[in-house]
Amino acid sequence: MRIRPLLLLALFLLLPLTPQAGRISDLVSMEVDATGPVVFSHYRHLEKLGNNCVHCHNSIFHILRAQNPRVSMKEMAEGKSCGACHNGRKAFGVDSNCNRCHPTREVKFPVEDVGEVLFSHQVHTALFGCGDCHPDLFRPASGNPQVSMSQMEEGLSCGACHDGSGAFSVAENCERCHAM
Repeated sequence: MRIRPLLLLALFLLLPLTPQAGRISDLVSMEVDATGPVVFSHYRHLEKLGNNCVHCHNSIFHILRAQNPRVSMKEMAEGKSCGACHNGRKAFGVDSNCNRCHPTREVKFPVEDVGEVLFSHQVHTALFGCGDCHPDLFRPASGNPQVSMSQMEEGLSCGACHDGSGAFSVAENCERCHAM
């Protein structure tokens, strides 16, 4: 009969090692209106902080996501939310390396009468910072207004840079954007 208490003790001690014990999910996607989704890795942060959950919870972030206030990039740069650590001293600053939190991707969008356009973030971010286009020229999410080629030639949308002097003109080299 002594085996039963020992078995229960062993199960109790081994319980934290079971897959169900991982009560937190590693990757958390947070929707951000101005910049698109942010992907946060619990495991990467726990590794850096020595598995110290209370470093962030509940002082900076509430465990219940719905109770966390939304903050702007400006507020983060002033030390709120992620900016409490991502200040350029403890960790990289929120005002640089945008794609570490806001993953860039190739964007395809339909254009009436000419077909699909492929926008390469990789090409553009090699030349410019994210703030050169976002959020003033383009919202970093769906819902940007469609503009005509003539409107682009007048400086709207892509035509703000692709004017023949800053970059190739939208009036020439059509195949660079439109697959033929």
